[in-house]
Amino acid sequence: MAVRHLRGALAAFAVLTLVLGGCAAGTPSGPHSPPGGGAEVDGQLKAARAATERFADHVAAEGAGYASTLTTLGCFHDPGKGGMGLHYVADKLMDATLTTTAPEALVYELDPAGAPARLVAHEYIVPVEAWSSDVPPMLFGQHLHRHATLPLWVLHVWLYRDNPSGLFADFNPDVAQCPAGVPVFGVDLPKPATASASSPGAPKPRPRRSSAASPTPSPAPDHGTGRWPAR
Repeated sequence: MAVRHLRGALAAFAVLTLVLGGCAAGTPSGPHSPPGGGAEVDGQLKAARAATERFADHVAAEGAGYASTLTTLGCFHDPGKGGMGLHYVADKLMDATLTTTAPEALVYELDPAGAPARLVAHEYIVPVEAWSSDVPPMLFGQHLHRHATLPLWVLHVWLYRDNPSGLFADFNPDVAQCPAGVPVFGVDLPKPATASASSPGAPKPRPRRSSAASPTPSPAPDHGTGRWPAR
């Protein structure tokens, strides 16, 4: 009798382990705020994800005004911290206003051939020149931080891929690093002529949008111009 009970307990434990393991891996079932975020932030995160699920295919993002920065900034990763991916940036949204449901950039993991494979994160961006306050911009209860080299305030939110380093971390060890043959930010790009804040590729300040409602992105600009640097 004792042996049968022990076997039953072990079997139940194995099933539980498989279930929990499946929940922890891959795409999260829904975004949740970090400890202390509260119900309000949870609601904001869910709304943000719902607003961009249609951009799972990067072609849909292009049709809504997001453009690839592959030829100007390349793919982002950190060998010691993890992958990030390729950013598609919406020109119209590069100003001093942040809207949870309209991220300035969509981040896509690349497949081994260098093509956008899947949407993994949002990036919220404010050009430094557009922000006049001494207090950093804030969203989801988090302050944006200065990019290490670009003249931008930035915040990543990993809505479509669990991140062991944290929901708002810049890099994600569960995202593939940039594949061979793809230009890498900080190694291959940006070129010296576009790396400074005074270059034509640097963001210019825009007036604050008057409404906090989710804007409709402008028609897609010419692809490959990459006017707005993004992480």
